[in-house]
Amino acid sequence: MTWLSFLAVLAAIVFVWCAIPSLWVLMLPGVPVEHRRAAARHFARASVRGLAMLPADVLAPLVVPFALLGTRWESEQLPRWARWWDNDVGLNGDNFPVWVADPDSSLGRPLPVPLEDTAEVRALCYWAKGHHPRSFWARFVWLGLRNRASALALSLGEPADYSQPVTEWGDPATSREREGWHLRVHAGIYQFYSVRKLGPLALRTNYGNKLNFLSLHRPRLPVVCITASLLAWKGKPEQAATA
Repeated sequence: MTWLSFLAVLAAIVFVWCAIPSLWVLMLPGVPVEHRRAAARHFARASVRGLAMLPADVLAPLVVPFALLGTRWESEQLPRWARWWDNDVGLNGDNFPVWVADPDSSLGRPLPVPLEDTAEVRALCYWAKGHHPRSFWARFVWLGLRNRASALALSLGEPADYSQPVTEWGDPATSREREGWHLRVHAGIYQFYSVRKLGPLALRTNYGNKLNFLSLHRPRLPVVCITASLLAWKGKPEQAATA
């Protein structure tokens, strides 16, 4: 196979992979046809932005360690040159112990992760258990493996319009503890979320823009292009059938 043929096959695979959410949403039951079509078009645009993110996503495990070498313990952001690989929630994770009132958000505003190295602070680090959220390893797992280039995803996102409502179809409780699907739209921006249980794993689809960020009153909604990913199922084990 020549390089040209290889690239053609690769491009076809990428095209089909990116087209799956658009095709899927066209078949969702109970959703008005005009919204199914609009969502499919929106997902096509999101795919283009997702592909633009791909190089930064792939390079994250290589770039983030170098960025962390120039990041202080007390820092809340990566160095300016590495801001694409920063996190849209926080450099030191998203498990904040203290929240204060914030007039712009019903959820309030979190205070930074404490600087002190205590057992209580280390317990916040669910993504790298046993490590302080500000440690090199915890930050690498958070930015270089778990949430790659999420700051870039935010910059490529869509502007929110808080004067507009959110319309939803499907099951809003869909999660890694509950199978189902959920489609929502806000100001012409769509997000499709689906979870299917596969034994001990959850097959997740998350596509469009993160409308769940509306509760945080962010000015932009990050692009998200996860056609399929396997994560641990968090629901309770199924009860054995009884006679």
